[in-house]
Amino acid sequence: MIRNSKNFLFIFLFSAISSSGIAQDSNSKISEGPYIFWQDGGFHAKWVENGELKVENNINADFPEKVLGLGVDTELFRSNLVSRPGTAQKFKKVSNIVVIADIHGQYDLMVELLKTHGVIDDNLDWDFGKGHLVINGDIMDRGDKVTEILWLAYKLEHQAMKAKGRVHFLAGNHELMVARDDLRYLNDKYVKAAEIMGITIGEMYGFNSILGHWIRQRPAIVTVNDLLFVHAGISPELIQRNLNAKKVNKIFFENILGPYPPKEKKVEEFWFLMESNGPVWYRGYFNEGEVSDSDVDEILAYFKSKHIIVGHTSFETVSSHFGGKVIGVDSSIKNGEDGEVLIVENGTIYRGLKDGKKINF
Repeated sequence: MIRNSKNFLFIFLFSAISSSGIAQDSNSKISEGPYIFWQDGGFHAKWVENGELKVENNINADFPEKVLGLGVDTELFRSNLVSRPGTAQKFKKVSNIVVIADIHGQYDLMVELLKTHGVIDDNLDWDFGKGHLVINGDIMDRGDKVTEILWLAYKLEHQAMKAKGRVHFLAGNHELMVARDDLRYLNDKYVKAAEIMGITIGEMYGFNSILGHWIRQRPAIVTVNDLLFVHAGISPELIQRNLNAKKVNKIFFENILGPYPPKEKKVEEFWFLMESNGPVWYRGYFNEGEVSDSDVDEILAYFKSKHIIVGHTSFETVSSHFGGKVIGVDSSIKNGEDGEVLIVENGTIYRGLKDGKKINF
């Protein structure tokens, strides 16, 4: 194992996988992890190195950084386990915003885009000052570098807050699926790794898993300035039900991604939010005739916003709809070939290309 490297995950655990397609070869030795768990009053790490199980029990505070190169320590783990996310998720007076969505395990392309547009430096550390990075859902599933992305985002969230910036990782339908044991799109690499580690996928992303607990505290709706962020979309039915961001996020935190069953009077809302007209599945903006301009205007007025920023529905580029009132940021990064980010600088909106160019929206 390579020690004392800030880029441990990128350099070691997964670099061989990227070039050889090892995740799809059932006869190959895999490397995956680490997964860190809170149990019996201590933190314990498990990972797979060239097909072999590695375990370190009762890790000390600097083990995640010095040995695993994660850029964080166990004190942050402890703090995140006991903290509770706010339900309002509303932020104002933010000058610089970069948005990326539907990464689906394409770590290398994500890193390239974030470096190119000044969010992270060559050491994969936060370089965006007081700016906000929005990951608009769907880190999970499909690709074979999900874990690297999760640990990078986990670290960047902490570094951004220290710099008075922010990282917002919103719940997407694939976070919801994995959290609720719908594993249809999970890369086979993770199934094999779980078998080697002697745990289930549910335990890998369970409530005492550092990454699992963090994923389960993702908001469904975030507002930054006059931009309304949601993974899939806000349907007219959602506002007809008088559901605002605080109500929706509370149900996600407590019942949908969280451990508590919904109260009887909330069961209908619970199922609505998880299904096709809910915020992580809705595609109505892109189905001809399903949503009108007046519907979009009503949704924006309800949330006191000027633009709805969504992922979930794939296009070749960051795309404008309804005269720019709806912006789609799923630029097909999941294919691993090309992709874009959305950039907002002092209210001006751009498409950020992989080669560093910015195209005015």
